[in-house]
Amino acid sequence: MNSNISDKYYQGGDFRELLQKYEQAKAEGHNVYLEPEELADIAEYYQMLGNVADAVDTFEYGLSIFPDSTMLLILKARYELAILQDVEKAKKTVSQIVEEDDFDCFYVKAEIMIMEGNPEHADEYLEEVAATLDEVETDDFYVDVAAVFADYNLYDLSEKWLQRAKPSVAADYRELQGRIAMHAGNFEESERIFNELIDQDPFSTRYWNHLAASQFMHNNIRESIRSSEFSIAIHPDDSEAILNKANGLFSLGNFAEAKKFYARYAELWPLEETGELFQGLCAFNMNEMKEGIEHLRKAEKLVLPNSENCLEVYQELAFALSKEGKGQEALGYTDKMLETLKKLEGKKRPPKVIDYNETLILRGHLLMEMGEFQKGQDCYTEAIANSNCSPQVYLRIAISIYDLGFFEHSYKMFQILRESTDDSFTDGYAYEALCCYSLNRYNDFCMLVKKACENNLAEAQHALADMFPEDLDPKDYYQWLCEGNRPIIEKQ
Repeated sequence: MNSNISDKYYQGGDFRELLQKYEQAKAEGHNVYLEPEELADIAEYYQMLGNVADAVDTFEYGLSIFPDSTMLLILKARYELAILQDVEKAKKTVSQIVEEDDFDCFYVKAEIMIMEGNPEHADEYLEEVAATLDEVETDDFYVDVAAVFADYNLYDLSEKWLQRAKPSVAADYRELQGRIAMHAGNFEESERIFNELIDQDPFSTRYWNHLAASQFMHNNIRESIRSSEFSIAIHPDDSEAILNKANGLFSLGNFAEAKKFYARYAELWPLEETGELFQGLCAFNMNEMKEGIEHLRKAEKLVLPNSENCLEVYQELAFALSKEGKGQEALGYTDKMLETLKKLEGKKRPPKVIDYNETLILRGHLLMEMGEFQKGQDCYTEAIANSNCSPQVYLRIAISIYDLGFFEHSYKMFQILRESTDDSFTDGYAYEALCCYSLNRYNDFCMLVKKACENNLAEAQHALADMFPEDLDPKDYYQWLCEGNRPIIEKQ
């Protein structure tokens, strides 16, 4: 349900008058006659702000008057795909569309294929459509298709289609260039593009949100928060900006303030689990375990079956319940994780999600906490064998063993990991540093902090932040130690 309408349109007097007319009639309890295109614009405006319930009310009201409206049916289908994640409902809605040659109808059919786990089929289908178009239509079609794939994080396909369009300075073309650059890791290029777009349209929350996302991925967290604040100043209820700011505050360790913004996000998206999940994580980081578990329980009720987010909700509940001494219940959530992974088999999944081996490591960790050492070690061994001795899996186990307090065993695993990998493997230095600190290997600790800050700044911040002043940039951790300062162990 992403809107392609310019923010300028929503800020214009004509739209504001239209919205006021609609909302006033709704508040007074009577219907108002509007064209289907006008109702679609209002629904998309609500969706842009994250007001899903109002968006649904609007397009459903519109369909009660105009049951054959292509625009309203497409909005409904996209809601069923993006929010309900119900492909069959979306198919049924699309089957009611009479104008099957409408471009948006082509796009939503492709989106259904993507949601079914068949992006290649979507690509082939859109190629067939492209072959039927007049030359004057193709450039707009290519850019629109690139946007569809970008919205589903399929950036290789997005870039392929965008490259087929003629180079342009048009805002939608440049916006896609910026998004593709961001997800390719070309953050400076991405930020340059979005800053240029903001210069042209400083009241576009979409551009500010993209800039904030790129800055966040570039580990420029404070700049990302500032960009989010500009977006919020334009639209106080912009849910994407609120979530971006919450994520930035969370990354800086400001969990109390982050929790407030996750709560705001949860209010705007009451049927979606993200706000409750991250309120729970904030509470855990503030040692408010009971409240954290309550939020995670709410997230569990909201998360859709077979969703990737199930895995994270179950994982965090397992950790929290284990800390509360509820080991058997925690183990039950690892069973749920394995069941969910089976349901997700064969589906195209985004990178860096929880997988079978990570679940085995978590299960092993819980068993070790419960004193079931042999069963726990068996889980670790299975994960190593199943991954063909993956360095990442070995690292995860070394961290798990460190967290369990077996510092010498963890240290030996880190030594083996370094001996079996080359300099291209840059993960784990920060956690190895923690292990050395716990073993009173202070010189090794300092050298590993240096390596962590040089090679993996995001990991350094995540693992080591509690040992350094809150306002200290992670890239300066080693220099701070060289100046004679000692780790702030009181905060641990």
